[in-house]
Amino acid sequence: MRFLQIAIEEVIDTYNGALPLSHFLKSFFKSRPKLGSRDRRAISDAVYSYFRIAGFVATPKQKIWSIINWALEHRIIENVPITKIIAQLDPQVIDPDWEHRFPGIEFSGDLSKANWFKSLLTLPRMFIRIRKNDAVIENILKGNNINFQKPAAQTISLANGINLANILPETHYVIQDYSSQRSLHPYFELSESKQPQKPINVWDTCAGAGGKMLLIKDHLKESNILCTDIRPGSLHNLRERAQLYGHKQVKTRLLDASKAEQVDHLKETFDLVLSDVPCTGSGTWARTPEQFYFFETQNIQKFSTLQYTIANNACKKVRSGGHYVYITCSVFKAENEMVVAQLLLNNPALTLIHQELINGIADQADCMFVAVMQAG
Repeated sequence: MRFLQIAIEEVIDTYNGALPLSHFLKSFFKSRPKLGSRDRRAISDAVYSYFRIAGFVATPKQKIWSIINWALEHRIIENVPITKIIAQLDPQVIDPDWEHRFPGIEFSGDLSKANWFKSLLTLPRMFIRIRKNDAVIENILKGNNINFQKPAAQTISLANGINLANILPETHYVIQDYSSQRSLHPYFELSESKQPQKPINVWDTCAGAGGKMLLIKDHLKESNILCTDIRPGSLHNLRERAQLYGHKQVKTRLLDASKAEQVDHLKETFDLVLSDVPCTGSGTWARTPEQFYFFETQNIQKFSTLQYTIANNACKKVRSGGHYVYITCSVFKAENEMVVAQLLLNNPALTLIHQELINGIADQADCMFVAVMQAG
């Protein structure tokens, strides 16, 4: 037990939040090949438990070992509610005043700040979007004694830690959070109401590894999509995913949508422009508790400025009658409704069709924000 404590202490003392914790731990374990798989799992669970709880605990480094030791002794793993650990602690070391965290920061929609804070103490579930053969997928899971839920017709919810790679046919499903799956539903409903259906031209401005691209292509198969990003590695992964799932008419280009001169180089206009913009990620912090632990509130303004710049550049490439979709995985109003309000004010040709915070807490999913606008 002592060698585990030493390793856990070392990770906690040296990790500074610059990298995702998962990447840091991978490097840490690579430098210590003598650690077995059970040891690595115990260390990972303890470290994630620490960062999940430490933001709610007064003087965490003085009290943390009562948390970590209890976790190790009871073999706590990430899909066990961390509230069970908190229940073991002296109430005096807990900061239960949820409403006074992030003072002055407004939350989107009618999201309860207290409920959101409490949700950060439990790891969300893993979700897959079924692309084809629902019955086959369900029968395979049942045959492998894997418990699952179906919050929607094409969505399956599972406990984290299940490796599906060697169980399910890889082209039959996509791992995608439930809220992310729902983020384009308002637009899909609009497009499906139009008759006749015809191929559309799409620009995905901040495409990343292509989660939204896959969602669009699976719903609107004949669409032509231009996917841009500032990261070559992400676009490489996107191309590989498009090929894996058999999607054609997907082009990629290195482009920084926050730079007006680069956007101006795009001569065409689009039926749909989608910006899943960089953000604080606060709607996903239950998955990445280290981001909550190291978060500084002044970053909200930095992100909202960048978000508006991207949106203001991108919306000008929507053809008349087309749509602009703005998405974040943030729960903060400054990144969501306030950016949309400023965008509408400065671009009177845009009309707001729909906006909402997709609250995934009840389903143990992420929270996301989406706004759909139409160009006049």
